[in-house]
Amino acid sequence: MAAWFTVAAPLIPEILRLARPYFTRAPQQAIAPPSDVVAVQIVELQDVAAQNAESIKVLAAEMQKTIATLQEASMLLEQRLRRAHRLSLAAVLVAGVALAVAVAGYALAR
Repeated sequence: MAAWFTVAAPLIPEILRLARPYFTRAPQQAIAPPSDVVAVQIVELQDVAAQNAESIKVLAAEMQKTIATLQEASMLLEQRLRRAHRLSLAAVLVAGVALAVAVAGYALAR
């Protein structure tokens, strides 16, 4: 582990001397683009904003259709659930009557 340090130790001052300008350099000032470039960029941004607005309208319409479809499906499933609930209640009632008849028959047979 110390072997790499013995090799690198003589080079550390040289590395620091070479790296110092990169860390002490003043940030460069942003150069203002020509006004015609700014105008072109503004037009491009407006076009992109218009395209985004159209895309949002299309997505909103698709979302409304999807929500309407989901609501219809949930209403259908709710109807099926009510029907299954009624059927299970009827089955419990029939089973109760069958149990009562069986108990009564057993009691009479004794």
